[in-house]
Amino acid sequence: MHRVPVRQIMTANVVTIGPDQLVADAAQLMEEFNVRRLPVLDDNDCLIGIVTDSDVREAETAGSVLSSYDPGIEAEWLTVADIMTPDVITVDLDATVGQLAVILTDNKIGGVPVVEPHPEYPKQRHLAGIVTETDIFALIAEAWRKEMEEAGPGV
Repeated sequence: MHRVPVRQIMTANVVTIGPDQLVADAAQLMEEFNVRRLPVLDDNDCLIGIVTDSDVREAETAGSVLSSYDPGIEAEWLTVADIMTPDVITVDLDATVGQLAVILTDNKIGGVPVVEPHPEYPKQRHLAGIVTETDIFALIAEAWRKEMEEAGPGV
């Protein structure tokens, strides 16, 4: 199971956001699509950052504290570029689930973008998908279900 390629368990249709969009837009996308992280893509669809639900909450909290002192400051005016993490931890399409598990545990994170070289900009990273701890759990659960079915009733 730990040798399964990440490409087999990743989500390929990823909800993304641009760096110039507002933090409020990020919060809305996360709520609408029930996701906890949004890869940030530039105009060439290259990965330039990631914004998490924690980043959004912190920005909203900071904005509400600042706005209580200065009514002219609002969290909605912050852009994704203001709060994103630019140094994104990623995995390649051919990474294994075992390698993914090590990356997630070593970095104490719950998911990472899956990348490949961009076809037009080889030094840039093209987003191929996203993979999370939930994807690993689903793989384990499916293997267990299959094993139970093969074992038959009463096991």
